[in-house]
Amino acid sequence: MAGIGAILSIVGTGLSVVSGIQQGKAQAAALNYQAKADIAKGKEERAAAQREALDKQQQTDFLLSRERALAAASGAGLETPSVIDIYTKTAQRGEYQEQALRYGGESRQRGYEDAAALAKAKAKSIESGSILDAFATGISGLNKSGIFG
Repeated sequence: MAGIGAILSIVGTGLSVVSGIQQGKAQAAALNYQAKADIAKGKEERAAAQREALDKQQQTDFLLSRERALAAASGAGLETPSVIDIYTKTAQRGEYQEQALRYGGESRQRGYEDAAALAKAKAKSIESGSILDAFATGISGLNKSGIFG
């Protein structure tokens, strides 16, 4: 009967080892999936910011066109220093806002890429750790079963 107990102990240990490895792989797969989702979300954020920046550029172009038309209609002309000053400030402000939108999108994308890199590193660590834990469980279980003496 002692032999059956040892066999059952070894089988139980084997199942624990396999289960530990599978759990680690499942956790790693979930983290790798999250990393892919983070990368996709980062790309979406950057693309959205690009679209917003293009909209801002169109708005600025419209304002500049309107300012030219108003200056021409008033008879001031486009070379009048105050008109040049207003026109320059409008163009600079539009460029600043456009660049801020682009930077925001790129910054959010980098944040998502950093989160993805962290998830991938954690997945690798969990997978490696689960194999080592399973190996330790196996050795411990075999030792308790009396197989080593």
